[in-house]
Amino acid sequence: MDTTGSAVATFAHQLLAETCDLDGTTMPVPAELSYDSRDPFAVTISFRTELGNVVWTFARELLLEGVLEPAGDGDVHVWPSLDDSGRFVIVLELCTPIGDALVHLPPDDVTSFADRMLAAVPVGEESARLDLDAVVAQLLSVSEDS
Repeated sequence: MDTTGSAVATFAHQLLAETCDLDGTTMPVPAELSYDSRDPFAVTISFRTELGNVVWTFARELLLEGVLEPAGDGDVHVWPSLDDSGRFVIVLELCTPIGDALVHLPPDDVTSFADRMLAAVPVGEESARLDLDAVVAQLLSVSEDS
């Protein structure tokens, strides 16, 4: 149970994403979307690569908005699109100082994951699920380690 007395929801959704290079060539990459209601504002995607897992955590709001329209102002952007074959995809753009990655996500997998996430924590209930004591304790432990 979390601080509101609600059950903690932690789950993951496996999917096959496609990285897209500058000339439009795609390459499949196994991925996993995950959600933990103890961190209700965030969603994580992990890509399994030859060099190990590449993990990104970003606002769940970006994922929810990006299914319908372009979303994101920072390092992560999400938008609906058609790929070079005319298939509907959800595009995830990840920006770093050393380069950007463009990833196509299957829309059925993203919407299935989003539906499950919204059933666990509906929009507007995120703040009630946030354990502020745990957040403060984590911040204090990080500052003590520095």
